[in-house]
Amino acid sequence: MAGIETVTLGVVAWDDTAAEHFRPVVLPDSPTGLEGLQNDVEAGAASVLAVMADGERIGSVLVRLLAGGDGLHFVIECANADLPGFDLVETCMPALEGWAAKLGCVAVDVPTHRPGLVFKMKRRDYQVVQTVMRKAIA
Repeated sequence: MAGIETVTLGVVAWDDTAAEHFRPVVLPDSPTGLEGLQNDVEAGAASVLAVMADGERIGSVLVRLLAGGDGLHFVIECANADLPGFDLVETCMPALEGWAAKLGCVAVDVPTHRPGLVFKMKRRDYQVVQTVMRKAIA
């Protein structure tokens, strides 16, 4: 991340850049896949946040708000950046957590199948709260 002075996040419409960022990190067995994410954004059920580094878009984050039994949850469903050495977790999580707090959320949820991300998130005081098992039957 050497040389980057300013990183900002902002809501943007679904576009080809978001699709390019999300395509490699959408779970292959995701029930909705990339098309489902796009449909959710276009229907207003999720939002795309552009990650800008010194004015250049280097990544995208897909978020949604879900009602839980204990209140509103800020769910970071999908995120990726295409700048070598740029760490989305270390750079963007404080801002995303702050955004969630301003929206009145009681928690930030980050569903993942990536052990490395689980490790990073645990270092930020996140806990594993659910494991989903799936068996294809068709």
